[in-house]
Amino acid sequence: MKRIFLAGAALLALAAVSPAMADDVNGASATGTAAVTIFTPITVTQTQGLDFGAITSGAAGDVSIDPNSGSRAVDGGVGAVAANVGQAGAFEVTGEANAAINVVVDSSISGFAGGIKGVTKVSTLPTALNGTTAGFSVGGQLSIPAQTKAGKYSGTYTVAVNYP
Repeated sequence: MKRIFLAGAALLALAAVSPAMADDVNGASATGTAAVTIFTPITVTQTQGLDFGAITSGAAGDVSIDPNSGSRAVDGGVGAVAANVGQAGAFEVTGEANAAINVVVDSSISGFAGGIKGVTKVSTLPTALNGTTAGFSVGGQLSIPAQTKAGKYSGTYTVAVNYP
């Protein structure tokens, strides 16, 4: 009888310290959920190139394109040629309907030869898509050194768009 009592006490002690042997009354479980939202990829497309038009160069000067109106202005030794008055650049963004976006436009235009230096000027940048699209314009200013040789010059700038 003493052995049965000791064996019963040992089993009882083992059950008290072993979670695997605990009954369901003292335990609980739950099921977790997981979710993901997949957005439409963003695209940004230049729909119109930034064009400073045709100019003449004598003394140093500047040519600029207003990002809102697209109008051109010249200053200093730069003369305007009416045959090509230039235009603002235009971009279209597409993506997830009505989603917030971040738009960043490089402040400089690089790659011009002949010492020409360029900066961008932007219209008000969108902060969200209107439906699935948004648009904006880019103007800029070029500083033309004195006696820049006749020719076609080009440069580049980067536009980046992402979801915040």
